Amino acid sequence: MNSIKRLKRIRRAYVIFSLFLGIASPLLCWYLIPEFNPVTKPLSYFGVVEPTHWLWNTSLLFVAVALYINGRTSIKSSIMKQRPRKHLTGILLIASSSLFLTSVISMNYDLAHRLSALGFFLSYNLFVFLFGFVRTLKYVRNGLFSITIGSIMLLSSLLVLPFPSYGVFELVYIVLVASWNIVLLRKRAQRDRSQILYKQ
Repeated sequence: MNSIKRLKRIRRAYVIFSLFLGIASPLLCWYLIPEFNPVTKPLSYFGVVEPTHWLWNTSLLFVAVALYINGRTSIKSSIMKQRPRKHLTGILLIASSSLFLTSVISMNYDLAHRLSALGFFLSYNLFVFLFGFVRTLKYVRNGLFSITIGSIMLLSSLLVLPFPSYGVFELVYIVLVASWNIVLLRKRAQRDRSQILYKQ
């Protein structure tokens, strides 16, 4: 039992650290390259220039794994039926793998990088929305939160229209992804504490 609790703490600490890194890394990269402008350049620019190359790509690797861990744990704790579980896990795996590939394939390989980034955007967006939809079948209010965030994620893509680059869209998308994961992590931690108090 103690080993399970320890594993949960380690997993939670890793997810929190990675989400913090996902938010902090673009800000730190921007600080290191003050001339960067998200209106004219995508955030992927950080992955091909010094001194931000290693910081940016490493942070994407950490975040890719954290999104899978947090998403998979949320599926296990919130979705009871096996078929939706399998479908959601498959979509989440595609999203995390796509983000992983985005960090490995630099912007120098333009088409492959764009395809992996697009794969992450579409699949993770779909995952969050469907997670919420499945949740509404039992808990309407909890499911609506994920549906709303998923819808805003999709609508945020419209930010690529008024700007010559998709850097602004990427910044907004990072905030939405981090917010959704933090809320689910916090709710799960509250539920775990409530269960412990109930057993006592």
